[in-house]
Amino acid sequence: MARESLRLRAQQSVSARTMVVVAAIVAAICFGFSTPAWRVLAWMVPVVLMAQINSVLSARALAVLDSADAAALSQQQTDHWWITVANQALMGTTVWWIGYGTSGGIATFATVLQLIYLGGALVNASTHPSTFIAGAWINLAFAAVFWLTQGGTNGLHLALALFGVGRVVAASSRQTAQAFRDSLQIRFENADLMRRLGEEKQVAEEANAAKSRFLAAASHDLRQPLHALLVFSSLLHRHETPQTAQLIAHIRDAAGSLDKLFSGLLDLSKLETGSIVPQMQALNIAAMVRDLAREFEPRCAAKGVTIEVEGDAQAWVLSDAFLLERILRNLVDNAVKYTNDGGVMVSVFARESVVELQVRDTGIGIAHEAQARVFEEYFQVGNPSRDPGQGSGLGLAIVRRLATLLGLEMGMHSNPGQGTTFTLTLPQAPIFESTGVGALSAPAEPVLTMAVDVWLVEDHALVRMATTQALESWGCKVTQWEGMPPDAAIEAATAAPHALIADYRLAGDATGLQVAQRLRSRWPALPVAIITGDPGINLHEVERLGNIAMWQKPVLPSLLIKWLADLGEQVPEREARASAH
Repeated sequence: MARESLRLRAQQSVSARTMVVVAAIVAAICFGFSTPAWRVLAWMVPVVLMAQINSVLSARALAVLDSADAAALSQQQTDHWWITVANQALMGTTVWWIGYGTSGGIATFATVLQLIYLGGALVNASTHPSTFIAGAWINLAFAAVFWLTQGGTNGLHLALALFGVGRVVAASSRQTAQAFRDSLQIRFENADLMRRLGEEKQVAEEANAAKSRFLAAASHDLRQPLHALLVFSSLLHRHETPQTAQLIAHIRDAAGSLDKLFSGLLDLSKLETGSIVPQMQALNIAAMVRDLAREFEPRCAAKGVTIEVEGDAQAWVLSDAFLLERILRNLVDNAVKYTNDGGVMVSVFARESVVELQVRDTGIGIAHEAQARVFEEYFQVGNPSRDPGQGSGLGLAIVRRLATLLGLEMGMHSNPGQGTTFTLTLPQAPIFESTGVGALSAPAEPVLTMAVDVWLVEDHALVRMATTQALESWGCKVTQWEGMPPDAAIEAATAAPHALIADYRLAGDATGLQVAQRLRSRWPALPVAIITGDPGINLHEVERLGNIAMWQKPVLPSLLIKWLADLGEQVPEREARASAH
């Protein structure tokens, strides 16, 4: 408290120097018309010098104030008390220097000048009442004595008036000091509150970041056996019997549910930490909706419901293709999931400057009391037992956060037993010629026409074994490595492999991209597929290397065999070019 009081008084003393000097010079000029010049100068020069001395001493005090200990603060308080008393005593002589032996008007004017200075001191020094009050009484005492001895019949009244002024300014000083203490206490409390809030915010951010790192690591580690499970189930599917068909289908469904749960948790983690940055571009959302509807047609047919698209054939919006497709997929998936009769209608209409998209269903609807909670994590309508077959409860939570990230307006209307409508309003974009951006469905499993020579790099033994068995069952020749292939093996190879399939994160600090870069130093045109459960992939490095397929574990075997089949068709052409060179 003492430190802040000293700071305020010192700052005001420094800033008031110019004003005091100018006021003293102006007053001296005015007094010079009726008071001898030597007396005016005898008053003005000490006032100006004292203002300069006060300013210099205050500036020095400010320079060391923050580092001053209790003893130094006490000494500064004493020094300031003497400076204030000296200032007020000097100003108290004003009426004697200027008013003595002159008319009553000049003496009155000089007294008013003393009171004005006293008022300025009230603002400056009243945060320390003992300093201000001592100086104020000295100032007023000089003036009161003057009026008692030189004021004639009105002198007593003026002296009493000055005494009353002293009582008033003393009381004001105490009130100002109390207000100053209260404001400082509030300021310190607010500063302490902000400090604690900052610390709690930092703790929360660190916990959030730690959670995200944990989810990323857990996602990578858990996706490894999940990927192996899907590969093994695909091998069983090739040799299934009527007795095992349903069991294999259940295994694949369980693996798919786990994959959706991991993906949802990871997406929420990324959204919370702000690590997703939208890549805005012009998109034909009508084409995207038609592609998505075609993908969901088999599922709807299996449930005996319909899915239709209505509206404009061309509707261009400015958004992120991947994130917008994720929003639409979650909304349509939700609509199909909760619709057992009727169907799902997706409409796209271009307005003046926006595109309005609706996903309507004739499903079970949402109770009014539950509508405020449907965007919460893990909340599900009509699933109190948490049946994993009905999803994880993260779909709409992701939709809401992605819509906020993309700056989309989203609305919902639902009546129990009548269905639900979700509405998205998107900004229009300039129309460009394009085939449109849509959802990609998993391709049917083709058949390899030749033995594709594959180098497989995977540090997880179970995944490596499962992938090797799957590739060999498709007719591939597999050379497998746990990590970076040795230089001797690379140089000893008489022919380039047809493809490299590698996990992204390998043992130690190695990555599949580093393996790709090393092999391409020998075979520049080598096709590469990176299969990973790690979300922290260096996409800039992927773009730099080029011609790399990227898949997130678990990968449907049909996607992998489709990629290999496409490569198999290109092998004769590449070998012909190589022999020509």
